[in-house]
Amino acid sequence: MKFKIVSLILSAFTLIGLGLLILTEFDSLVSAMVSSLLYVIMPAYGAYGLWYKRRLAIGVSLMLFVWQSVRRVNPDSVIPHISPITVSVAVGDFSNGDGYVIDFFAIGMVALLAWLLGIKSLINKKAD
Repeated sequence: MKFKIVSLILSAFTLIGLGLLILTEFDSLVSAMVSSLLYVIMPAYGAYGLWYKRRLAIGVSLMLFVWQSVRRVNPDSVIPHISPITVSVAVGDFSNGDGYVIDFFAIGMVALLAWLLGIKSLINKKAD
């Protein structure tokens, strides 16, 4: 049941990310491709993998949220500073459009996914 709930959270993340991709006007094709990878493909793969308890997919989702935990906000960045679901705090001087964002949703997802990855490891060890 735990895996399915987190899979539904990642599915919502994917759908909101897809909506953001459709509505956002990107400066370059590279930025759009990076956004689609970060906010649609990786969370969708993670949602699928969590539903079927696949270790690799849980690891991919874990890396996605580790990467999203602290983001640099810069107008010239290829990697977009938007995120589909975020509970974040800005750190730094944003007067010139530059700073960092600490995302507590992403940090919480890292902790939850690491815990589920540990549960999956224990299930595999008991089966052996």
